[in-house]
Amino acid sequence: MKHVKGWICFAGALLCSLAVQAQSGYVLTNGVDSSVTTFTNTLGTAELDGTMIVFEGQLDADIPVNAVVGTNGYLLASLQLLTQIKLFDELPASNEVGTAQGAVAALRDAPESTTGTFYVWGSTNTVTPVMEWVPLYQSGGTTPFDVTDGSTNYITFVFNYTHNRYQVFIGPTPTTQVASKAVTSLTMHGEDGINGVSLLGAGGLEAFSSAAGVVGPLSASISFSVYATADGILFILDPVDEQGSGWFTVFANINGTWVEVGKVQADGSGHYEFLAYPGLLQVGQSYAFKVIDEIGNPHELADPVAIKSIKMESVVMEPDVMVVTFNTEAGKSYQVISAESLSAATWTASAIYFPVAGGNWGYGSEPFTAGGTSTTVRIPRNTEKAFFKIRKTN
Repeated sequence: MKHVKGWICFAGALLCSLAVQAQSGYVLTNGVDSSVTTFTNTLGTAELDGTMIVFEGQLDADIPVNAVVGTNGYLLASLQLLTQIKLFDELPASNEVGTAQGAVAALRDAPESTTGTFYVWGSTNTVTPVMEWVPLYQSGGTTPFDVTDGSTNYITFVFNYTHNRYQVFIGPTPTTQVASKAVTSLTMHGEDGINGVSLLGAGGLEAFSSAAGVVGPLSASISFSVYATADGILFILDPVDEQGSGWFTVFANINGTWVEVGKVQADGSGHYEFLAYPGLLQVGQSYAFKVIDEIGNPHELADPVAIKSIKMESVVMEPDVMVVTFNTEAGKSYQVISAESLSAATWTASAIYFPVAGGNWGYGSEPFTAGGTSTTVRIPRNTEKAFFKIRKTN
């Protein structure tokens, strides 16, 4: 068996069965359930550098993860590793991959280069699939995953046993992992979970996590805000690592019962603004919220969220302008729009005077950024468009 320095490979079944005596074992704690797992140095050398196992050879561990059916109907299981990546000079041969459910290798771009590209063991052909090393592209496009020799990355495998496919999520931190396109695996048939993991080559392993059920990358999260606007109560969602094209559904705890209060179709944009169903939520009140994401993951907010509104603190009429002071959030953007009547179908952005750094005034119709909890603007008086609104734009 050829051992190429730089291959870090993760598998749903142990990659290799080598008749080599284990030299040492290293214990890591599962980041999900706090159980402990021993990673055994079965070939080559390994040592502990702080919290990272630095190795050249092979690390093996039994990591049983049962796949279960979640609310989206898929049989799923997940495994995440925090690794230091070393680059391959050539991709491993097929017999070196064996019966792995999933594997990743980092291939050097050119001799002596310190940069490379991730490849994944799988098939992109779902009709007549043939397992081979294929470039790992980001979800929804043809952008490859790049890597630098010695860099540390979170790598998450999400195995979908219902469709015999898996995705890989890669990023330098848990909150910056990016989803890959799904690839077919020919070794999932009849399986219902992860059996173990092998790392072969040179590199480091610092942490791991495993999960069953409806999982995405273990770091998946959703930023959530809610505001009262002239058009209704506005939800703002910023999900991390979208995986599907389902619905984001928002629930609020109203009088002890979880009530659906709004939803939006996922489109991969990573940012959504949509209005709540009318009549269910009250401005000024605080609610416990939870969001069911596009593949069925629940995201429950730890603390109640208040429905905030933009309120005019004062309006002073001067000969040429109205001086308007209203509550704001520092760093958020606002815009003044105007119309000839309150019932107008079209409201247009109005050029105003707004505060800028240094105590000066800017002028224009584009959104401006608030510097504190209260902001004063000067709105030129217009007899044709005498009605105005202030709206939050982010």
